[in-house]
Amino acid sequence: MFSDPALDRHFTGHSGSITQLRFSPEGSQIATSSLDASVILWNLNQAARCIRFGSHAAPVYGVSWSPKGNLVASAGHDRTVKIWEPKVRGVSGEFVAHSKPVRSIDFDPTGHMMLTASDDKSVKMWRVAKRQFISSFAQQTNWVRAAKFSPNGKMIATVCDDKSLRIYDVNTGECVRTFTEERAAPRQVAWHPWGNMVAVALGCNRIKIFDVAASQLLQLYVVHSAPVNDVAFHPSGHFLLSGSDDCTIRILDLLEGRPIYTLTGHTGAVNAVGFSQNGEKFATGGNDRQLLVWQSNLHTYDASKFEAKSALASTSCDTSAASSYQQSNASSTAQSNDRSIRIDMRQSQAYKNLDENFQVLDSEHTKQPQTPKSASKSSSATTLSARQSSRGNSLVAKELDFKPRSPSPRFFQ
Repeated sequence: MFSDPALDRHFTGHSGSITQLRFSPEGSQIATSSLDASVILWNLNQAARCIRFGSHAAPVYGVSWSPKGNLVASAGHDRTVKIWEPKVRGVSGEFVAHSKPVRSIDFDPTGHMMLTASDDKSVKMWRVAKRQFISSFAQQTNWVRAAKFSPNGKMIATVCDDKSLRIYDVNTGECVRTFTEERAAPRQVAWHPWGNMVAVALGCNRIKIFDVAASQLLQLYVVHSAPVNDVAFHPSGHFLLSGSDDCTIRILDLLEGRPIYTLTGHTGAVNAVGFSQNGEKFATGGNDRQLLVWQSNLHTYDASKFEAKSALASTSCDTSAASSYQQSNASSTAQSNDRSIRIDMRQSQAYKNLDENFQVLDSEHTKQPQTPKSASKSSSATTLSARQSSRGNSLVAKELDFKPRSPSPRFFQ
């Protein structure tokens, strides 16, 4: 049965904007990074608690799970990378990765290597177990917003404020493809699950999908009325999720080449979007500090029934603020072609049932406020953190032996 996406859970807990989110490999947790200098691990089990990791000294821009889910890495404005165990009393280690703020962090499919992207114009690859520098990818001429391993770990995609998308060969370090955008710099990049395409979120309100092997543009979408901040492919490879400064979330049908859903309800820019590994859920977060978890229901989607359902849905009026903003600012071309189904999640029962009483536990590495009464305790906590950090080497050294997936056949043909 053709079912629309539906809001499942609604969380608040950060005191600053959410900058990135990632589902754990098994899908039971979501990690969110924030401008409030913390990472929160949200446990989606109804009775479970969530953990706040506040070891960073400045805003956190990126977060990533290791393939087995036994480690989390985070990076931010303080130039450091933290690698930590997702437990209240889990061990933690850190290292200074760049000379300027770190914007992005990503594990490779084996979990043995890690990528960092920075305002110092470089992308660096590290060996996780020893926090050992391996190589640098430094052809960018401005801030690097993101760097991602391909699904098989053999290539790297980077996006930079010099308006470039670059594809590197991991083994040789050579830049094998360069795509440029004249209108505005890209803000985020995502690899298609098959590993032969990438999607780019652009500051000029556009989304582009490139064929890496053929070095050509496959699809262009103008479905947002403000800069696009993040994109994520559904595991099937048939759908793309996007979030924008226009406060909306869009879901695109890549086989038909059209937007099929417009989701509203965020009261600020949507900075982060992501699917669970099985595609059953997706999550969104942004400047309004809300984390929204959705049932995707995309496994029920039927393209042959979309037109009829879209026509039926258009008879009901969407009066949300985000919708009004988009309708008044989007280009006439985008609007005339947009027959997407609009869903205002603020009308759902799940939104009204805010998980505001969710218990948040601080990890042992969360920094406490410096007050005269707590100075000695803070000193003890710092000593403990240092001991735990030294133990972190042995923890990370146990990192997994995980074989990368083989790429699937070509898709857009």
